Amino acid sequence: MSKYKYKILSYLYDHKESYVSGQHIAEQLQISRTAVWKTIESLKDEGFVFDSVQNKGYKLVEFPDVWDNNLMQLMIRKSDYFSTIYVDHEVTSTQKVAHEKLLDNSEPFIVISEVQTAGRGRFNRVWDSQGKKGLWMSLVFNPHIPFAKIATFNLFISLAIAETMRDYGVNATVKWPNDIYINDRKVCGFLTEISGDSAGVHHIICGIGINLNHMPADFPEELQTTATSIALERGRTVNRYAFFEALYQQIERSYNQFMTLEFSDIKEEYKAYSNIWGRTLRYTEGKKQIFGEAVDIKDDGRLIVRDEAGNTHQFISADIEMQVD
Repeated sequence: MSKYKYKILSYLYDHKESYVSGQHIAEQLQISRTAVWKTIESLKDEGFVFDSVQNKGYKLVEFPDVWDNNLMQLMIRKSDYFSTIYVDHEVTSTQKVAHEKLLDNSEPFIVISEVQTAGRGRFNRVWDSQGKKGLWMSLVFNPHIPFAKIATFNLFISLAIAETMRDYGVNATVKWPNDIYINDRKVCGFLTEISGDSAGVHHIICGIGINLNHMPADFPEELQTTATSIALERGRTVNRYAFFEALYQQIERSYNQFMTLEFSDIKEEYKAYSNIWGRTLRYTEGKKQIFGEAVDIKDDGRLIVRDEAGNTHQFISADIEMQVD
């Protein structure tokens, strides 16, 4: 790829609402008109689409099907929090890569990959992570907080994800504490891991998997009745780059809330997004398993469930089976 790719792509990305002539780009970047033309042709080969009008120039109108490292670097410039993004084509899991890169990074960062060969969710469940369909990423935060505060982190982040999805026209809901559903089918899950010492939590590694453009046949047979995607629910595909940008910016806002507010400040909003109220469901936490109905969430994030005998139970992180009442 041309050594000018990042500069030319950056200029076109920053001016994507208008046409820019090749001569103007050449003058601004102090390179030859031929270099501009060759680079744009190379970008076309990589999947970028330009509208070209004589005497007006080029306009960037469509991004590639796959994650492009240079474009992702441009998008992350808008971040108020994350300093770096690592873009891979294939990894075992973005969580694993994030843990490895923590050794060399003191600032918050993001890891994103087109494919995960060993993606996993809560309770070590396998997460199918094929290319060009979804969003598989891990975000690393450096909060330096007491361990007691981390209990509500997932609640803030799940609300951010559901809010972003609703902006795309789907009725996303949250299954406590952090799975995202649309019409009782799972569309997103995430896994949170922490590292710290006696002083508290120093790093949060949040791995997120979202089904964006999956069709029914894209899911393993055993998941075709329980999983869904945003594209399936809204009836048209999702621009993955636009969704990524909207999501990480919403997550930044929710993370700032997490750091400055208490869960009680957003609890009613979270409860309004929840899909577990008024239903008898199976709750499993360790060896404990009950059938019951969720009745409330405490200010520390614990779920209150009343079983069929009228006894109440508190859960910190239960597995909830979304079965028919």
